[in-house]
Amino acid sequence: MKKGGIPKFVIYALLIACCSIPLFFKIPIPNKPSDPSVDFYKTLSALKEGDVVLLGSDWTGSTRGESKGHMKAILRTLMRKNVKFVIWSSADPQSPRAALDVIAEVNAERVANKEEKFQRWTQWVSAGFYPNADVAINAVAQDVRTAFGSRRENDTNGVQQQIFKSPVMQKIKSVTDFDLVIDVTASKTTDFHVQFISAKNVPLMFAVTGVMVPETQVFYNSNQIKGFIGGLKGVFDMEQMMEKGINVKDANGKIAVASDKISGEIAPLPGVSVGQGTKYYPTLHVALLLMIIMIGIGNYEMISARKRQKGNG
Repeated sequence: MKKGGIPKFVIYALLIACCSIPLFFKIPIPNKPSDPSVDFYKTLSALKEGDVVLLGSDWTGSTRGESKGHMKAILRTLMRKNVKFVIWSSADPQSPRAALDVIAEVNAERVANKEEKFQRWTQWVSAGFYPNADVAINAVAQDVRTAFGSRRENDTNGVQQQIFKSPVMQKIKSVTDFDLVIDVTASKTTDFHVQFISAKNVPLMFAVTGVMVPETQVFYNSNQIKGFIGGLKGVFDMEQMMEKGINVKDANGKIAVASDKISGEIAPLPGVSVGQGTKYYPTLHVALLLMIIMIGIGNYEMISARKRQKGNG
């Protein structure tokens, strides 16, 4: 660091402080959910008890700051509405483990909140991992019974059975029998879902990382997907809508979460809703503020150095 600049250890100390101290406080952030997030929540809220969702888990620990929050919000919603789901992965061999860990965490929340645990086999099943995402997604789109035909799960008696014998999959003859398809992803599986699944006229939605939002917005604008949540903002949007609903007035007549995208109200979902989105989103703002300040200081130092050079010249 040149003379007159801020020492490196000071910058790192400020960064650590800005990224850790806000986590210990509940900092309210004004927020208007994006239209894709509103449509995402609206579509999930319209699901009925007994519906079946095909839920792709195509993320790993590398994007857990965003994707884990997406997955938790989706699972909390499906479980509270008693919507059955099939979990599967096609992007990375680590993806199934990440999904199963989150399901266990959400079930632990439910038990702590005196809610019934969502049961494997009767309420959800895992179809496992499939390499070559494009081939796998196309196979599911063409013939889901063949694509998932070799997969087995333990039934309630501990006997291995084909997953199509589970109460979750009994009515599924083709991908069009799913009431909704969702992919939580950090990869190009979105392209393959649009290419193969959207063509089947199945309701399709995504939960993507922040860097994938612009390309996913194209799918949303062209009505190839019903909605999507993107990045940490998407996690925060979901948690706020789950906790407070949309266009719902409180006791004082104020609307906590408003959107012009829909007419009327969409009710909140009772239970544990807030999590890492509500916790991390204020921290992100503080970190970005620090970055802007550091850029300003850096530009000031650069301009001052140039003036000194001209003066010495």
